[in-house]
Amino acid sequence: MDHIRVDSPVGRGPNGESPALPEVVSLSESQITELKNGDYSVAIVFHYLKTAWTRLQLKGLETRFDELGITLDSVSGAEFDASVQSDILNSVALSDADALVSIPVDTVATSKAYREVADSGIDIVFMDNVPAGFTPGDDYAGMVSSDNEGVGIVAGRFLKEFVGEGTVGLVEHNAPFYVTEQREVGARSVLEDTDDISIVAETGFTHPDEVYDRAHDILTSYPDLDGLFVSWDDPPGMQAAAAATDLGRDDLIITATDFTTKTAEMIAQDGIIKAVGAQFPYQQGRIEADMVGQALLGNETPPYIASGSLPVYRGNLLEQYLEHYQEIPPESVTAFFEETELTQK
Repeated sequence: MDHIRVDSPVGRGPNGESPALPEVVSLSESQITELKNGDYSVAIVFHYLKTAWTRLQLKGLETRFDELGITLDSVSGAEFDASVQSDILNSVALSDADALVSIPVDTVATSKAYREVADSGIDIVFMDNVPAGFTPGDDYAGMVSSDNEGVGIVAGRFLKEFVGEGTVGLVEHNAPFYVTEQREVGARSVLEDTDDISIVAETGFTHPDEVYDRAHDILTSYPDLDGLFVSWDDPPGMQAAAAATDLGRDDLIITATDFTTKTAEMIAQDGIIKAVGAQFPYQQGRIEADMVGQALLGNETPPYIASGSLPVYRGNLLEQYLEHYQEIPPESVTAFFEETELTQK
């Protein structure tokens, strides 16, 4: 499966920026000492709290901020609701926080609230997406992301590999969200460039809980469909898999992006979700914390840093789980491997 991997970042930032390397924002010992003496604090505002990606991002952020002596004021999630996120951001703008790390739910609908934060003098580092109308260096320090187009390419290549020849559908995220847009561009570019595979059905969702019905409709309309690409794995990919199971389509092949433990368990038992293009969320959180540190010290930071992509399927699941989660796979994953497979990993 070496041909699945994307060796270097292919995607650009939301404003067309070339990706910089994480080392650009690495902090020296003297800078770390200065941060520890600065009595700085930071707020974190996520788009959604119910994913392993969020948990790992937060783990990386918390770990690195603790090392830097930066106090974590608050951690909030908006449950994919732009109005909820705007309310949270308005509160942050009135707080004593020195910095904000955040990922916008909607780049347009939340732009005014992020502007309030920027105008209050709080340094902002974005995860994966940037509000409309924001200029790096002036309105925010920078943005850190996986190579989202590369992650989508990996998922598309996996779907091509597992389907071989046949028909597929796309279940995409219908929102102005840079991350998912780039992933879908990557997957689509692979599938549209493949003579042996035809995209015959497409649907979209704005909230992950809608996906069961969307996937059910596609599979009812196209009962012989061979595969689906789903924008991310959990909940959307899991809901699509549940719809397939309820329709007796356990032979369906699904690939997606992201990488939850539930998805690892399904891949381990050779379930409907066969493979994913994953990221490095723990490492990304640490990079974001370093960028915050540089911004608090008044140093210029690159507008866009990319942290790469990670191909995961059953053949490399155990080692990629360790790489992604920074811990060994749980028994709920390893139970589906023979002892000889475990000792070879």
